[in-house]
Amino acid sequence: MNIELEFERVDEVLGVARSRGVELIFDTGNGIDKQGLWPMEVLVASLGGCLNLDLGAAMELSGYPVEKLTMTLQGHRDDDIPCIDAASCHIDVWSASLSQQAAEELLSYALGRSTVYNTLAKAVKLDVTITAHSS
Repeated sequence: MNIELEFERVDEVLGVARSRGVELIFDTGNGIDKQGLWPMEVLVASLGGCLNLDLGAAMELSGYPVEKLTMTLQGHRDDDIPCIDAASCHIDVWSASLSQQAAEELLSYALGRSTVYNTLAKAVKLDVTITAHSS
């Protein structure tokens, strides 16, 4: 699979990535005029996006329809290098009769299928946890 994006620098702080009619605004500025995401925020958000899709698919295939799924993501930038050296993701998921053990097994399966997780895991300390909530 090949990935293709167009990128355009709009002004001194803004850039726009485009793919399949969708735009993502990158903003290196700070404060009230910030209009988009910092690139490092996009990197951490990509982890959440990928896990959302992979975990959701695993749950559906296993007979656990997702009623609600929320994530809290954090990343840490080592300013000396600079690089993202650690990221964490906590997932709360609601599904009828989903046990904590089943949720952890499904998460393990999803991590094995997650392109972004497996890419980042080669260079970044990752911590992903899950809490199951039965409705």
